[in-house]
Amino acid sequence: MPKKEIILNRMKGTITFPGWMWKKNITMPFDSIKFNYTMGGSNGIGAYQLQLVRPDKMGSICFFPFPGVDCYQDLSLITWYMDKNRPLPPNEDFDAYREKDFLFRKKRRFPKPLYRSEIVTPEATPEQQAEREKYWKG
Repeated sequence: MPKKEIILNRMKGTITFPGWMWKKNITMPFDSIKFNYTMGGSNGIGAYQLQLVRPDKMGSICFFPFPGVDCYQDLSLITWYMDKNRPLPPNEDFDAYREKDFLFRKKRRFPKPLYRSEIVTPEATPEQQAEREKYWKG
């Protein structure tokens, strides 16, 4: 049985997720993936959990174990993280990578975000934010 894992590859723009039962893991471009959410039972327990629809004939689903309150928060975090033109989301797990990520985007002249969003995604420091705004205004 293949190892069941979920890999979000920000730089390649792909997500790897488990195949159904004993099938191999599936890797797809993030913008081609269809997401879904649970409806929960009659009492609402288990509602609004993020799911991914596998590209198989049955349209089987894969649960996404993310720490958000609901599917909307989870998908917002995933979209923010997967957009390599945005700064990393605010989480201490990303702190060790922030400077390198900032320099990577600066080298590319801070391209516009890949995915539309209403969520404000500022840089980690005011100085970095000011530097990014110089590129966007010029």
